[in-house]
Amino acid sequence: MNILIFEYITGGGMLGQPLSPSLEREGDLMLRAAVNDFQQLPDCSVFTLRDKRLGNGVEGAETIVIEPGEHYSEKLEQLACKKDALLIIAPEYDDILYSLCKRCSGQTFKLLNCEIETIRLTSNKYATYRHLLAHNVPQIPTCLTSDARHLGGEQFIMKPVDGAGCTEVSLLNNRSELQAAADLPDRNQYIFQPYVQGTHASLSLLCLQGRCSVLSCNEQYIREGNGCLQWVKCNVNAFERDRFTPFCDRLVQALPGLCGYVGVDVVITGNQILLVEINPRLTTSYVGLGSVLCVNPAELILKCFLDRQLPGLVPANMGTVMVDLVACHAA
Repeated sequence: MNILIFEYITGGGMLGQPLSPSLEREGDLMLRAAVNDFQQLPDCSVFTLRDKRLGNGVEGAETIVIEPGEHYSEKLEQLACKKDALLIIAPEYDDILYSLCKRCSGQTFKLLNCEIETIRLTSNKYATYRHLLAHNVPQIPTCLTSDARHLGGEQFIMKPVDGAGCTEVSLLNNRSELQAAADLPDRNQYIFQPYVQGTHASLSLLCLQGRCSVLSCNEQYIREGNGCLQWVKCNVNAFERDRFTPFCDRLVQALPGLCGYVGVDVVITGNQILLVEINPRLTTSYVGLGSVLCVNPAELILKCFLDRQLPGLVPANMGTVMVDLVACHAA
């Protein structure tokens, strides 16, 4: 099987624009982890697209370089049509992930991503919040700028409605800062939430038609400072999975278009698990997944899409793996 893995940042998605160092590091970690896992499968050949400015290819894959002046989306579509499967790793903002998946859906190759309308919904944090309210999924209260003054709490979060991770996430330390932020003229594309103190965690799920297998539950380390939040690292396989299973079951039943690998961010406060956001794609936690599971996660992803089946309880070892975005490695 020939598999093309395309990562938006390291694959040339931003040709003609400056490369973001943090997104470049994160994207490169995910790309290399996915290539490593897929190339270990029997009879599987892996290909990648890569921005010429990033230099060397990716070990384990045949690298196709995107030259200056070439349009990455057109080259992606042309190459994918010659492969058996395509996995797109891209951020949700500006509908990048949705647009790429829509362009590549309905082709002869297998697209190893969520259903496109579910990607479109979950790329909008406020639309997702409203949708999940009707399904009684526990969430952090979320509102648009017009209702920000009615939020309860002492500290608040402001972030883009279509943001990815901690990009442009602002920490507002009091109600005066909240009101000042809400009054700025360019805040129509932002959402506001109370800042809930607790343990930050992410859930690595394998999803199919309203069901899921919880692959790992990971502790996230978020740094506060200078009025913003920064994702620093995560400890993959830090928590027992059983605690999160009922929450995950309710979540995926409300979004049956989630398919394949999905990352879910939550905050644990007391006995409550509250949804922060859904990432309908590979996430940074995936980087450590192959080391903590007793099975190759790429094999699970392929079976999900090709055989339309989820595994039972996926065996995991007792260890953890720290994925450090600042140091750009997993250990």
